[in-house]
Amino acid sequence: MPRSIQIEEAVRPRQAWSLHGSISFVVVAAFFLLLLVAPLPMGANREWAWAPMTVAVAVIAIVAALGIGPTRGLPIAAGEGWPITILATCFALMIGVALLQMSTFAPQTASASFYAKASEVLGHAQAPVPSLAVDASFYVLLRCLSCALIFCIARAFCRNERRARLLLMVLLASAFLVMIYGFLGLSNHSCFLGSYLKKQGSYSPEFDRCIMSGTFVNSNSFGCFVGMAAIATLALALRGRRADARAAQELGEGRHILDRVTGWRLSLLALALFFAGGLLFSGSRAAFAATVASVVLLAVLMLRGRLRSGRQLGGVLIGVGIVGSLFILLAGGALIQKASSSSSSARVDRTVIWQTTLQAIGESPWLGWGFGSFPDIYAVHQPVQIPLANDKAHSTPLETVLELGIPGGAVAMATVLLPWAMAGRAAWRRRRRRYLTAAAFAVSAVPIFHSTVDFSLQMPAIAFFVSALLGMGWAQAFVPADGSSTSLRSSRDNLLYSHH
Repeated sequence: MPRSIQIEEAVRPRQAWSLHGSISFVVVAAFFLLLLVAPLPMGANREWAWAPMTVAVAVIAIVAALGIGPTRGLPIAAGEGWPITILATCFALMIGVALLQMSTFAPQTASASFYAKASEVLGHAQAPVPSLAVDASFYVLLRCLSCALIFCIARAFCRNERRARLLLMVLLASAFLVMIYGFLGLSNHSCFLGSYLKKQGSYSPEFDRCIMSGTFVNSNSFGCFVGMAAIATLALALRGRRADARAAQELGEGRHILDRVTGWRLSLLALALFFAGGLLFSGSRAAFAATVASVVLLAVLMLRGRLRSGRQLGGVLIGVGIVGSLFILLAGGALIQKASSSSSSARVDRTVIWQTTLQAIGESPWLGWGFGSFPDIYAVHQPVQIPLANDKAHSTPLETVLELGIPGGAVAMATVLLPWAMAGRAAWRRRRRRYLTAAAFAVSAVPIFHSTVDFSLQMPAIAFFVSALLGMGWAQAFVPADGSSTSLRSSRDNLLYSHH
């Protein structure tokens, strides 16, 4: 064969791969850019913000499923068959319950009396269905589908370690932008997010002060988000490196764990303090408690099997104490002030809302009141102690059970808890890439814990990141322990270029 033909055949695969690599880069960049900007427009909790994002997510998911992106479709790894089948079944059951609530095929529930009253007042009404607000049900259903697609995309893309680590970096970059906006607003004593006033009643720039909340519409969701970023930063700082392993062998088992502190780790710890300061400035007690609990989970997972002496354990405890003291001194005043200034009636309000939610659950326990119907049924049961309208139960599990019923609420919560448990199990049992599965578990734990007494998981920006993190943790849980398929790209490179 002439040499020119050999050169041409050798170059052609590289050109094809270059084109595919460029397309893959665009697809991955679009996915990460979507996550990066999601918290900026008011936490994406307005329809004008999250609706275009949903369209973008759908396009990226279609591209990934067709194999145009960095992976060949959405392959199932070894050992993943049964878990993914159970997860898909739970999600399908949740969607089925939501659709049944909007259908006349559903048996009559407590909502039938409201449709009958509407017919008496208006002279006509649609046939009774379990859902009190069918349009709101579609609205929430679209959010759930968007989160499911983000999970699938992250599961496919983040099987690669570099892209999984990049997901954590995107979270840090997004939180950094949110923090910068928050500090700018705090320095100007601004209660505005764009033209939106984050305060009820009148506002005087000279006398009124708003707690730091960044680009989110409330300080609690902001505190939850920066708490997630703080834990992601710590996970990256605790990431094991091959150089560390060699250094440990050279220094010997007796040397202290802090002897391997590097400039990169110190920079990450400084960034974690920055995010922790934002958490404390937010004054969110629930977000603070959820973050502390998640830090403990991360520490247990990351340090399991690594501390071989009491000296090392003592050094870690001293380091944690120093870091904790620093960021409490940095901004702990806002948290203490909010806790001390809370009136007893404000603390009781949330308990009254939970009691009202439980009462509504008892009236329709099996099929619920319909996805997105909490504001309507709360208006019916609104307690006299709280004259203001309310559209959230301030407890995502309770609100989910109220809207979907007990069976539907259980499978809905399983769609979150099953991937979360898989990531935690992988972080506990495996040492390879432990920082990724531990980060997916611990970072997601912040909004999961926080949502038991608030609604951070119902903020699209936070829900998008949690879905992506759970998808990454799920993918890493099924990566072979020997790293035989660490990178799909590297395996393709071997196939393309091994004969040249």
